[in-house]
Amino acid sequence: MVNFEKVSKYINSHLDEHLRKLQEFLRQPSVSAENYGVRDCAQLLKTHFTDLGCKNARLIETGSFPVVYGEYDARAEKTLLVYMMYDTQPFTGEEWTSPPLEARLVEIEPFGTCVVARGAINSKGPLIAFLNALESILAVGDEIPVNFKFMAQGDEELGSLHFAKFVEDHKEMLSRADALFGPEASQDEKGKVIMTLGCKGIEYVELECSGKLWGKGPTQFDIHSSDKSWVDSPAWRMIHALATMTSQDGNKVLIEGWYDNVKPPSKEDLELIDKLVKTFDEETVKHEMKVNRFMNDLHGKELLLQYLYSATLNIDGIWSGYTGPGSKTVLPHKVAVKIDARLVPEQSPEEIIPKIRRHLDKHGYSDIIIRPMDPYDWFKTSVREPLVQATIQAYRKLGHEPEIWPLGAWSVPYHLFTRKPLRLPFVDAGLGHGGRAHAPDEYFVIEGDERVAGLAGCEKSFVTILDTYARYGQK
Repeated sequence: MVNFEKVSKYINSHLDEHLRKLQEFLRQPSVSAENYGVRDCAQLLKTHFTDLGCKNARLIETGSFPVVYGEYDARAEKTLLVYMMYDTQPFTGEEWTSPPLEARLVEIEPFGTCVVARGAINSKGPLIAFLNALESILAVGDEIPVNFKFMAQGDEELGSLHFAKFVEDHKEMLSRADALFGPEASQDEKGKVIMTLGCKGIEYVELECSGKLWGKGPTQFDIHSSDKSWVDSPAWRMIHALATMTSQDGNKVLIEGWYDNVKPPSKEDLELIDKLVKTFDEETVKHEMKVNRFMNDLHGKELLLQYLYSATLNIDGIWSGYTGPGSKTVLPHKVAVKIDARLVPEQSPEEIIPKIRRHLDKHGYSDIIIRPMDPYDWFKTSVREPLVQATIQAYRKLGHEPEIWPLGAWSVPYHLFTRKPLRLPFVDAGLGHGGRAHAPDEYFVIEGDERVAGLAGCEKSFVTILDTYARYGQK
């Protein structure tokens, strides 16, 4: 369907143009938490959809930032719903060696030239690489081998609080698709291709303890720390409340009923785990995260089962009183904590907050406030789905044997599509590599080396994946 040789030559000869388009998109801020440039970024993405030839490219309001939507009709047999996000994490207060909105080209060993910017890998880089790939197919006179329904949301980094309503309101429009596809750069730093067929769920909450609600301690403002000798501390109260929730090492949740609905891995999951353990590179993972050891010194299959099928409770941040430079002796009047619970099949986000509430009340902390934030359900796709099998075939054509994970420990809002009423299988796929998402000096590989694909290789991989899927099942 697609003349890969012609498209490949076109990508090579137009790489500078493709890079400029990528840099333009990265230089456009879209920090949803700070409402910084997000709508301008949505308009820019809409222009890209229009330039591609999408009909009805438009912004659909959600109550937050708009979803950028567009449809491309190739008169093909199969239709993919393409999920994208165009918002990014903040970078205020972070120390970058290259400014986060300048999208400079920087040499990073061993990958050669990389672009450094907020959103480079998460996920503006893969997004523009995908659109570049589609435009390259059209530029050589070929037709894109599948139809598309593009949707890009602008508040994933805020927890997709309004995205669920968009899906519900437009479920008939979205249901006219065969599968869900997410453009990704799926190689690790050694070039191994990672395929993940599901993700854990999440419930994210904020707890607050204050002297005003407790009835003890400062009630309106922080007071002098010398007053600790006769005034109670909400900060210490919160610390002791948190300590009741887990074992001393923080690794076992002690909240009653926490593990009630945890389902063991399926037969298909265990088959994938047995294959995965043969290729799983523990040292590379530790190096990428800059950690020295895994919990309880686990290795191999035990480590993978712990990572993928354990329900966790994590402290994301605690703040109270004075945290600036030097000393300022205060007794804080309130303390806040952000925590997240990662959920495995068959846990539900809806069960988590009532369990935390009952636990706090039982231990005498009924005054502590719980504020729900951004819940996502867990989801999974079978390795036997046609899109998954076609993607595996495409990777093999490209010279890569993918490492297949039945589940990922992170969370994204794909449950909105994989469950009722849409019930779509999904794949995140594409060659390429990047790193430091949510951190300073976030990067996306442009040049690449003999193992890791650069921008050109990333774009060519999308062409191969789409063409293979279009042909899959044909006689």
